[in-house]
Amino acid sequence: MADECRAFISDPFVFPRQPDNRPALPAIDYRIGDYASFRERLLRDIDAAVELAAWTHRDADDPGIALLEGAALLGDVLSFYQQRYANECFLRTARWRESVAALVRLLGYRLAPGIAGRATFALEVRRRLSVPAGFALKAELDALADPAEFQTAVELLAEPQLSRFHLYRARHYATALAAGVARCELAAVDGASDAASLDAALRPGDRIVLIPPEPAWTLSAVALGPQSAPQLLKVKAVRRVLERRIVEFDNPPPADWPLPVLAYRLGRSFRHFGHAAPPTRSVSRKDAAGVITGAYEYATDYERHLKPNHACGLTDCSITLPATLLPLDGEVPELVAGSRVLVETLVREDADSDVHYPLAAVRRISAARFGTLGFGTLNGSATLLTLTQPLLRHDGFPDLRADVRDFRIQDISGPALQLRPCAEFDDGAFASAEAALYFFGSAAEAAPLAARSLLLLHADGRQAALACTNVPADFSAGADEAPRLWPLSFASPPPFPREDFDETQPHVEVLGNLVEATQGRAEAEVALGNGDGRARFQTFRVPKTPLTYLLAAGATPPQRPQLEVRVDGRLWTQVESLFGRGPLEEVYLVREDSDGNSWVQFGDGETGARLPSGVGNVRARYRSGNGAHGVLKTGTTPSAGQRLDGLDKVLLPGVVGGGAEPEAAERARSNAPGRVQGLGRLVSLADYETELRSLPGVTAARASWGLADGVPALTLQVLLAAGREAEFAQVRASIAQYQHCRGPDRYPTLVQQARLRYVQLDLRWAGDARLDAADIEARIRSALGLADDEASAYSGLFGLYRRRLGEGEYASRIEGCVQQVAGVLWCRVLALGLLAAGIDAPAAVPLPASPRPLAERLSCTDTELLALHPAQLVLLQAPAPNLEVCA
Repeated sequence: MADECRAFISDPFVFPRQPDNRPALPAIDYRIGDYASFRERLLRDIDAAVELAAWTHRDADDPGIALLEGAALLGDVLSFYQQRYANECFLRTARWRESVAALVRLLGYRLAPGIAGRATFALEVRRRLSVPAGFALKAELDALADPAEFQTAVELLAEPQLSRFHLYRARHYATALAAGVARCELAAVDGASDAASLDAALRPGDRIVLIPPEPAWTLSAVALGPQSAPQLLKVKAVRRVLERRIVEFDNPPPADWPLPVLAYRLGRSFRHFGHAAPPTRSVSRKDAAGVITGAYEYATDYERHLKPNHACGLTDCSITLPATLLPLDGEVPELVAGSRVLVETLVREDADSDVHYPLAAVRRISAARFGTLGFGTLNGSATLLTLTQPLLRHDGFPDLRADVRDFRIQDISGPALQLRPCAEFDDGAFASAEAALYFFGSAAEAAPLAARSLLLLHADGRQAALACTNVPADFSAGADEAPRLWPLSFASPPPFPREDFDETQPHVEVLGNLVEATQGRAEAEVALGNGDGRARFQTFRVPKTPLTYLLAAGATPPQRPQLEVRVDGRLWTQVESLFGRGPLEEVYLVREDSDGNSWVQFGDGETGARLPSGVGNVRARYRSGNGAHGVLKTGTTPSAGQRLDGLDKVLLPGVVGGGAEPEAAERARSNAPGRVQGLGRLVSLADYETELRSLPGVTAARASWGLADGVPALTLQVLLAAGREAEFAQVRASIAQYQHCRGPDRYPTLVQQARLRYVQLDLRWAGDARLDAADIEARIRSALGLADDEASAYSGLFGLYRRRLGEGEYASRIEGCVQQVAGVLWCRVLALGLLAAGIDAPAAVPLPASPRPLAERLSCTDTELLALHPAQLVLLQAPAPNLEVCA
């Protein structure tokens, strides 16, 4: 062919292809060809060979062609792995965790191992029980396929009364029984307030009388004055609320009754002998010879004197009436010496006075006898009561008198009762943590609350931990062991309102036998191997994986293995590096390989001591297990790893926090450069963000400068993974320790908890009709990075690990992101907006009514991270354009 014709002939086939990659690509194209290009090249070589010109058959039934196609298959496989290996050689493009681990190790960065979870367990016991440190517990968690094993961190003295109980708010009492209120409290019985006395005092149907204080004029010569009338009440019900006895009446008191309120239970009622005597009596009139000549009619005299030390003959009674003598109408055998009676009557100062004053007084009987008396024309049996004290206790009113017909004597059938108004309670939030709540029990039952941690469980599912600040001296009651209310103070006010701590319908339960536990199973002591004094850097594998690691605040790195190594019975020290160690230092280091195995390495005699020779002289005690986090699996309960007499139940009321799987490759890819740049110090804002992201459970972090009370302050916003929000206190404590140990520590540090702010998005798209629409839609969702898609969390537009706190979003950028999805021809954002702040369950939030608003730009605060939940994404497929029309 002429050279001038070759310019019009093009052959796009190129083999082998030369790698040509522009910067910032997510992967390296390193293949020289695939199966088709290998096969094409081999066939072209056959076509170009003159000696093979007669070989024209090209189907696979030819053995030669089959051999060439096999070679093409081999070339395809080898080139694929060559490209894969080329990508694994660079940190940006590596996908295998072992590759990332090897690459960042060149920078001195080691992927973090899995971290053991921490949990607070509550124990219910039926007797006082000492739970030792290291006690094994087991729980099934939603986040783990296998049960997680824990061990208690400290010893716990569990008390049966603190297994599950209630706390109560403060009481207040009014100064009087209010009129019209048909309830009160029984405060004491004959001065005693023990449970037995209170329980036996009253029953439904009892009649009680409220006794007013005796008037002053019965005790001293002061002017006569009125006395409040006793109030008779009938008991409707008596119920017990803690140590209180609430008494309800059929008839409320008609008037206010000031404290103190004295009452008695009443029996029968009686009248003064002579009250029924006829008002007149007739006396025969006789002459000197004794002959009855007629009759005189006299009025019956009913009045008797009340002054003490006086036997009154003023009445028409057949006997004189001393001031302490009280004759009753009829025989009353139930009134005996020692019992009490309520005496009610009306008195006047003298015979000329028309003013009567009511008097009610309680007197004890010193003697009782039966007899026959006369009163005017009335004769009958009587009970003569001798009182220990007269009604009037002084001689200041020598002519004070009372009509026997006004006397009403009532049998008091029980001890003296002291009543008080029902307790009143305050509502609303607690203003102070001092004496905020009260525990009901004896002093011995309350004493274990001193310096104890409590967990409050609200009926609506909320939880709160409180630290009691009382000391043992606050619960000293001497010999009094009666249950009562003990004030409790806390480090912070209770977060629930006062009304949730009601005495009759409490909404908050309290767990008091709390014990901290860390994940990990204690394995039996094992021999790691034999020491060889000639060997350098001897290394042994820990038999069981994964080795338990716990976070150690302030340490670098923050993980510490739960491993003890003894050589010839001597405990050696675990260190992070052998660099700089002396030849005689008994130290070792622990490393993790890509398979999760743990290895223990010793020195070479120059940096760290060599192992002494011996058979099985290198022994280890360790714990295994990590990664526990989340809530208890529904329908399961924790269990004890061993039998403990007296232990009834194990509870896991909160979430397991702090646990994490081994560090993912994507996290290491972003954290390693920042960690190396900091060289173990916290200098720049990026250093703080890197350290925060390395903590278990942290999804995103942002560091910035701000002002706190006019002083420059370092502000850190931290977003925790869903379900791990309760671990914020641990994260704040860790960063505070980092700041103190490795940071400048010259400015206040404000750590704020960030939240997700969910987005609502409507998107219309059109795709290539030759491709499956479901596949295109799945790629769109992956490109957007939905909140429940862990695979796209690092690459999606709304991916949790890709976005920064406070970063806004644009409708145009969303369209550009989706437009890059393979198979999408065009797209348009129809609606874009923010859900309300504070929403944690976007799936339960209904979509706004159509048409939904479209915002060209979304903005959020520094403590918010935009996220897109599948329930708030609407994808609308438009018909694909007919490309043939324009062909």
